Amino acid sequence: MAGAQTLVLAAADSVPTAYFDNGRQAGLLVDVMEEAFKRTGYRVEIKLMPWARCLVEVKAGTIDGIFSIYLTPERQEFLTYAEEVLITQVQAFFVRKDSAITFDGDLSKLSELRIGIINQTSYGPRFDSALKKGLFKKVDTAHNAPSNVQKLLRDRIDVIPSYRHVVLDTARTLGVAEGIKELSPAIEAIPSYLAFSNKRDYTKVIGAFNKALRAMKKDGTYDAIFNKYLAGP
Repeated sequence: MAGAQTLVLAAADSVPTAYFDNGRQAGLLVDVMEEAFKRTGYRVEIKLMPWARCLVEVKAGTIDGIFSIYLTPERQEFLTYAEEVLITQVQAFFVRKDSAITFDGDLSKLSELRIGIINQTSYGPRFDSALKKGLFKKVDTAHNAPSNVQKLLRDRIDVIPSYRHVVLDTARTLGVAEGIKELSPAIEAIPSYLAFSNKRDYTKVIGAFNKALRAMKKDGTYDAIFNKYLAGP
């Protein structure tokens, strides 16, 4: 067993991955984390907060880890990643239901549209690179998914990139699921991970987590958790 240490992990407050439900934490990744760390013997405390704050605190070492996070060169400078993929996230564009906007896979064709993003969020290599190069002329930044969806519906922005389940569940929670639609094809599917601050050595923790998550995938626990949250009606 790992002893008395309690690991503090942060995640964005976002349906369906990690959120509050009637005052208690819920979400498919919250459940995965709790089960995985139960198997490792480490105690874990999960804090839900805006994504930008998650990054600031893990970089400073005031919290131990962060999930789920894409692997980028910039983030590897202050994070050590677990090897086992936590979730593969499908990133897609979303527009208002009555929008005539289409997407054929060519990002440059969206360059003149008003793009809504969430502060400090990575949307995968393709979109991040285009954003960094200034491809999109009009970029609006929100603090969280609900704010981004509301801006879209109020015609303050034209299109938002998002992890598919986050934006669909956010719209459902807000009661506006019928007001948006997903564009096809998707931008890309990106593996996402649990990562730890480089301020301390988490080698043993990461090794135990990798082993536990692999076992959960093998014995069906991982799929059962996802099905609980993502199964259709």
